[in-house]
Amino acid sequence: MKKVICSLLLLFLYCGNAFGQQSAEALIAESAAFLDEFFKNRFDIRVAVIRFENDSELSDTAMQKIYQMLVSRLENGKNILVSDLLVNFADGRGEFNLSRVDDLHYLLDLKLIQNKSKTGLGLTIFSRLQDKIVAVKYFEEALSKGEMELLNARNFAFSELGFSKLLEFESKKNLMDIQSITGDDGQEQYFFYYPDEIVVYLAREMRLEKSFQIKLEWTRPVYPVLHYEGKLLLLPTGQGLVLTAGNNFSPAAKVMAFHDGQWQEIQKIDFVPCKYLILNQNPYLVGGRYEEGKNYFKDKIYFMPFSDPANRSGIYEKKITPAMALDFSIREGQLQGVHLIDRSYNYHLFTSEFEEKIPSPEKRGASLAALGGEWLAVSDYSRTSDQLFFYDIQNGGQRPVYTGKISGEIQFVSAGVWQKIRGFWTGVWQKRGDPERFVVQFWGKRNG
Repeated sequence: MKKVICSLLLLFLYCGNAFGQQSAEALIAESAAFLDEFFKNRFDIRVAVIRFENDSELSDTAMQKIYQMLVSRLENGKNILVSDLLVNFADGRGEFNLSRVDDLHYLLDLKLIQNKSKTGLGLTIFSRLQDKIVAVKYFEEALSKGEMELLNARNFAFSELGFSKLLEFESKKNLMDIQSITGDDGQEQYFFYYPDEIVVYLAREMRLEKSFQIKLEWTRPVYPVLHYEGKLLLLPTGQGLVLTAGNNFSPAAKVMAFHDGQWQEIQKIDFVPCKYLILNQNPYLVGGRYEEGKNYFKDKIYFMPFSDPANRSGIYEKKITPAMALDFSIREGQLQGVHLIDRSYNYHLFTSEFEEKIPSPEKRGASLAALGGEWLAVSDYSRTSDQLFFYDIQNGGQRPVYTGKISGEIQFVSAGVWQKIRGFWTGVWQKRGDPERFVVQFWGKRNG
């Protein structure tokens, strides 16, 4: 896959030659050649870029492209083991995951510099073991206006390496969430959560067939809402399969267990569970509480011990920003980060210690979902022509991967699985004359 990525990037450069793109290629090639020469008599050298600053006319997007091109070139080196620690680019500076620095032999410091009509790349090599700078080099090329515009263009992902729409079908309105689980027979069961029922489907090739439904009755008070919002969670436990269902029109979420061939409500909890995670080797449900009858969460996150589904004691809470959308990235059961969109449609990222990272003013949205600790999907906030942005979050930040265009307004995004392909479900409201319709889509990454 690394060779494929490198080949595609080189093809991208070659096709851009008419716009002067070969200057950027030369800048990268010179830098990579210098590093290859510097490390030629060393073997299994672990190297990573840990700083990248911009003092040129190029944008953050261009910085990311140059970084990716350089890393792709270095990955083909025989004696260099490159670690990709990039988390994000913002305000002319790269953000890197420095928790892995102790595993490296050499650290690279890059800086883009504007020098009249030319753009330069400064490179500093620091030896972590010797604790000193061992090399400094400067490369310079004349980048034309057309080349800068091409580098600065935001849409640069390859669809073959990103997410694509694998499934689309029409559903009845007010669908709030979709979750799935593999049954004892190895077949996927898909749970569609509506205000008054949960409909369970089985997959038959590229279509869904209804298997059964679970009727839902909500005790008073029940709040009138303009838009139905809700979260569904499926939990295989030692006592069997458990599901939780919470929403914005009832103050209590249901906890239901499958016993004697039927679903039975075993308790109620006063927040909406979003994820199941492990803290201090103990299982917890984590989630938020909707403002009554509104489509946003209040300013607290709740953690409830969940070793016994019938026990709701020991809940504790964390203060956070009120959120239009909320999700948690989980890796190997551990909390990695908290992702939310506030009431002004700005995106925020909090660490597992609930410390907010500096938000990027460019990142806005309406709905989001995290797939494990690997991928994040964020919708735009358009009503007729929406977009779905996919980010790589494996290093604790957000690196853009791909953008999908969507006709209509995205109502929700949920992480899930379709035919053993991991990805994201979207519920899309489309207004094409009369009648309006609600469409379900699944976006997946075929190569993992």
